[in-house]
Order: sequence, then structure tokens, then C-alpha cells
Amino acid sequence: MSNKKRTRPLAPMTRQNIPSPPESCEGQFYTVRAADTLFLIGRRFGATVQQILAANPQITNPDLIFIGQVICIPIVTPEPQFRVLSLRFLTEAGQKLPTVDGAVQLIGRVIVRATFTRPVSRAFFFLEPTGTETCELARLIGVDCPSAVTGVAEILWVVPSGTLGRVFVVACIDSICAKSDEVLVIRND
Repeated sequence: MSNKKRTRPLAPMTRQNIPSPPESCEGQFYTVRAADTLFLIGRRFGATVQQILAANPQITNPDLIFIGQVICIPIVTPEPQFRVLSLRFLTEAGQKLPTVDGAVQLIGRVIVRATFTRPVSRAFFFLEPTGTETCELARLIGVDCPSAVTGVAEILWVVPSGTLGRVFVVACIDSICAKSDEVLVIRND
């Protein structure tokens, strides 16, 4: 005779017992697997439990989901955890370049300095020629990998004669990026 304690198995879940998915889903459907929780599903897809619950009115108890249950994972656009505070143009001596008619007057060598609300991993500086209105023609003018303790990134830009366009910076922390406003620049000589 065996000493093992016998337990009565749980009644299997049938399709009739599992709540149906929502009628519409602004995102993607996901089938719950063993060991899933709303928190773990949310973490996997970058959504909060509250966002998942809002997309799934059929879930009445956030602690009770079923293997095989189909739920909606909403589209979540992460808000940047930081933003660009300023984009400045300086001489190599650190003096601010003048602005005439809304355009920064560039010289041959310019420090382009961006400041952020917190330290960033990388900063990409771009020039988009005026009259193009499309980022496809923007070209990279420099990259900085700033120190992990400052919220400042800068490049030394050797500006070609006749430059006219808009400069902007895109900075990233891991996979979250933020773009600065565009600043009109010109070099006449």
C-alpha cells in the first residue's frame, strides 16, 4: 500500500468556462499559457496590468486568468522617460553663436550641445536640409556617447560652407528615444 496522499484532480477547464475574448482589440490577441499572470504578460509586452484590464472587460478578477484564455494586449506607446531640454550652438571657446531672423549663424567649427532631463546612452545629431520637409534627407553630423552621470551630449561639428537646414538631436536610453525641436541654422561664407 502506498503512503502517497491522493488528491482529487481539478475538473478540467472547458471552453465553455473560459471567458471569451473582447469583441474588438486595439492591439493583438494573446493566448494565456501555464504560469502566466497579467503582470508577467504585461511585462513581456510593455503594458501595465491596468492597461490590459481596460482592454479586457471580460476579466473580472485580475488574479484569475485561464490557460487557453484569449486576451487583448493593447498597443502601448511608451512615453519617453526623459526629454531634450535644450540644443545650443557654441564657439570652441564656449560662446553662444548669434541668431539672425530665427537662424543660428554658424562658423567653420561649432560645438553643438544638447542637454536632457537625465543622462542618456547615446545622442545622434542630424542636419536636415531646408526645403525638404522629410527626415529621409537628414544626415548624421555626429554621435556622442555621454558619461552616465551627466545629462549633456555634444559634438564638434566642422560646418561646410553654404550649410542651410534644421539641426536636431535624437537621444536614447536603452530602447526609448526622444527627439529635440529643430533649430534653423545657416553658414553664409
